[in-house]
Amino acid sequence: MPAFFIFAYMYRIVFFFFISFKLFSQDTLIPVIFLDDVVISEEKSGFSVLDFIDYVKNDTTFYMGFKHLRFYSHHYKSTLNIFNKRNDTIGIIKKWGKHISDRSRAIVLNDSIFYQGRLFKRNGEHRFYTPKAFDEVFFPNDTIDVSLKISKNKDSNNSQNMRDAKTVGFSIGSDNTERTNGGVNKKLAVFSIDMQKYYDYIISDTIYNDRTCYVFVVQLKEDLKRKDKKNALIHKIVSFFDKENFNVIYRHYEFEYNHILFDLDIDVTVHMDYVNNVHIPIEIYYRGFWNVMFFKPERAEFLLENYDYIIE
Repeated sequence: MPAFFIFAYMYRIVFFFFISFKLFSQDTLIPVIFLDDVVISEEKSGFSVLDFIDYVKNDTTFYMGFKHLRFYSHHYKSTLNIFNKRNDTIGIIKKWGKHISDRSRAIVLNDSIFYQGRLFKRNGEHRFYTPKAFDEVFFPNDTIDVSLKISKNKDSNNSQNMRDAKTVGFSIGSDNTERTNGGVNKKLAVFSIDMQKYYDYIISDTIYNDRTCYVFVVQLKEDLKRKDKKNALIHKIVSFFDKENFNVIYRHYEFEYNHILFDLDIDVTVHMDYVNNVHIPIEIYYRGFWNVMFFKPERAEFLLENYDYIIE
């Protein structure tokens, strides 16, 4: 595969995953689940691990939370930092503005933008791919359609970046991922029979924003050999499920992959909350590095805060 297509494919794969995913495929073995004492106690009182797994694999709450992000008007502020190989900051983009929606169409209006560093080419295009990617996902230039309808059909109006975003975001470990033969998609199938030997699956509980939550962790086995780690793209996924309604209110991803043609090391954290009982993302954090042969590597950090939602 030519280097450019590797670059495009890999970056789409690792960058747009800010929406929920179905965790288990129906045609795979159920992986071994480790439980803490609290969960074991709750299981004896009627909580079933199989019930939990069934709910998790059919979860759409994280996805719906991000549909709410576009569906409801709100304010936002964001900071994106670009670093060199010494981790010195070489570029900064800060934005403050409004996401305005009439619940059928939405538009992003920037109140203020601050730039620092050589971020653009002479023709006005982004010099770096990272800010270009975030602009497409969070700061579209034109009005967009918004809806709370969840559809399995592909939207022909979406770019390839957005379609890959949904594949990764919604379908890690699901049938769609596991039926893709070979390549990176196979490595995203963290619950497939082939990939289960690399992972531990852990259920515990915690308190998050004064809410009791189940914690579901998918992580690489601690005693995994280095050569086996190279077979895994996802190193960890942490999800907090609100015990009251099973909404995903926190999620953390760790991606790491080393290959002769490309390297990446990316962390993403998403914090959710409620406004008038509506489930919404309030903070999205990304920090990552990727390096593709024949292209300049990029190191970046991005923080998006969403607030003052108008939900009646």
